[in-house]
Amino acid sequence: MPYDQLPFPSSTATRRGAALLACLFFAACGGGGSGGSSTPGAPVVAAPPASACGAGTTDYMAAGDEDMAALGITCMQSVRAGKETVLQIPNGMALDKAGNTYILDRAKQVIFKLTPAGAMSVLAGSIANYGSQDGAGSAASFNFNHQSRIIVDTAGNLIVTDTCNNTLRKITPGGVVSTLAGVSEQVCWLGAGVLPTHDGAGAQALFTRPAEIVLDVNGDYLVIEQLGIRRVTPAGVVSHVFWTNDPKNERKISGPSRIAVAGDGSLYVVESARIYRISGGLASFIAGGDYAKEGGVRDGTGAAASFKSPRALAVDAAGDVYVSDYDTLRKVTPRGVVTTIAGDGKGGDVRDGKGTEARFSYISQLLINSSGNVLALDTGAPAIRTITPGGAVTTSAATPVTSASVDGKGSAARFNRRDGTAADAAGNLYIADYSTNLVRMVSPDGVVSVFAGNGVKGAVFAHPYSIAVGLNGTVYVVDSERIARIDGGATTTVLPHPVGGDAVVDIAVDPEGSVAVAGYYSVSQVSSSGKVTQLIADAGTGPRDPNNFSFQPASIAYDRLGNLYVADDDSKAVYKYSKDGKLTLFAGSPGWIGDRDGPVRTAMLGFHGTTEMAFAPNGDMYLSGQGLLRKVKPDGTVSTPALAWGKPVLGGIAIGNGMLIGMTGYAVLHTALPAD
Repeated sequence: MPYDQLPFPSSTATRRGAALLACLFFAACGGGGSGGSSTPGAPVVAAPPASACGAGTTDYMAAGDEDMAALGITCMQSVRAGKETVLQIPNGMALDKAGNTYILDRAKQVIFKLTPAGAMSVLAGSIANYGSQDGAGSAASFNFNHQSRIIVDTAGNLIVTDTCNNTLRKITPGGVVSTLAGVSEQVCWLGAGVLPTHDGAGAQALFTRPAEIVLDVNGDYLVIEQLGIRRVTPAGVVSHVFWTNDPKNERKISGPSRIAVAGDGSLYVVESARIYRISGGLASFIAGGDYAKEGGVRDGTGAAASFKSPRALAVDAAGDVYVSDYDTLRKVTPRGVVTTIAGDGKGGDVRDGKGTEARFSYISQLLINSSGNVLALDTGAPAIRTITPGGAVTTSAATPVTSASVDGKGSAARFNRRDGTAADAAGNLYIADYSTNLVRMVSPDGVVSVFAGNGVKGAVFAHPYSIAVGLNGTVYVVDSERIARIDGGATTTVLPHPVGGDAVVDIAVDPEGSVAVAGYYSVSQVSSSGKVTQLIADAGTGPRDPNNFSFQPASIAYDRLGNLYVADDDSKAVYKYSKDGKLTLFAGSPGWIGDRDGPVRTAMLGFHGTTEMAFAPNGDMYLSGQGLLRKVKPDGTVSTPALAWGKPVLGGIAIGNGMLIGMTGYAVLHTALPAD
């Protein structure tokens, strides 16, 4: 069978072998794709403490985009509204003895270094370049996800859980990256299942999605993976950690999700919103109860206390355990007494303050600094927050809070991480704002306002997350209860969902006003009269490709001629459903994951983040969620265009009035469509 038609491996054994084979054919695991264009070994450009760019511009130096800075391009008029930030989705943080902070950003796929003076630079990785390449600085590549974490070891090296590569990576203080343990393989695709593990040294060891990592008192690394805890020595020797459950435990722990080490060597772990201590090989219950049964979050002692969703642990010198309970900071004493230190848990905009006056978004990582304060990585802000033992919360000046829902013009506006975007012919961008139950509109001149929701235009939403605009300007919105149509000043229900029991993933509108509805495993169409017709169904034996992939749409879109396109997260390819009902492969190589440009069955797509598609008037498709923005010609040829806005990490993508409009976490960007 030709290498470009190799089936995506279904069994674990063949998957491991084929993943390595893919590296040989395509350099898919070595950063050889077009996702990043940095010169190997190029010096990292340190950003100034504050932006030198004016309002409404992108500061490429501050964003760590050394490629653009090397070309002499540091500021570009591309921000339509909101505030573009250096950090996009940070979820790992470490602190060295010199006071430098290291931040793992899974959206940008890099490790940032933040000095005590506030200078930010990229230590390792290249913006939005996915891979598993070892090397110095921007020559290295990673495949981080939301579980990936980072620590500093006793020698000053950074140790990173490269979760989707299934490896442990080491980064020297100079930014040289090597693989410490495990075999590089792409394991975060849907349906990968439970992976077998194997102890051993270096490449002899096999992990099963390494995630949380902490430094043990003896200098070893303790890593939580899918099936338990592994011990890794600084030399890369991997072994399993075993324990015995105390017979008094109501529930026996088997697969903890969070971990911290106390000064006496005891381990604190989380499983099912309960805190346990493992000491001398015995696991004992400390605190936590059933959140639902308790009726919410409660302070108290032992089982009388309850947690919402513990996300990170850190132990101070006194042996107290700090717990990030999603959007609050809690403290647990060695005796199991639980108190709330900061945060009100009520949601809303992030703010500093003391105790319940403060508000967090989502705390993914905790550290204790030399002053005894807690450093919290507030991923949804995104910012580094400092909390004193007394509960006073402040935000680092180097990482200001930018997330909020604020209307206004240009840089005065603020956004939360959005869910869906679409544009009309005039170039207005519509955003489904899940967190505020609104549809917001951003005009071409950057004015942000409420378009619908909370009674505006008669619309009341229960978490809108997908949006589409018809050629006549009618707006269609998916929320948790229905698909709604907003036409003029009125809102009506097109269809309650789920459709046939299949929840709605995305929608698109054809030139005649029919609405295509992508479910988890199928695509249907709702005519203007309300008739529902199934277009594509998952049979598990696939009419789309001989590899028999299941069908899991990530996004759908219509071109100007009325052909429907489906970005399929299972096969990592884009399919075309023509007006005459024929389904054909349009772009990518089914079963291969990567960031490689080229024609159909040579190019590879990654489906790394939020995937959206938009069509230009000349028939070119623009595709987000593949690392950097990709362009697909009508013949299916994939390229990575160099655009004036540099290398932003985009989720939402739309086209209107000759402009390409993209949305990062906290800003709306735009640039003129290329002439070709």
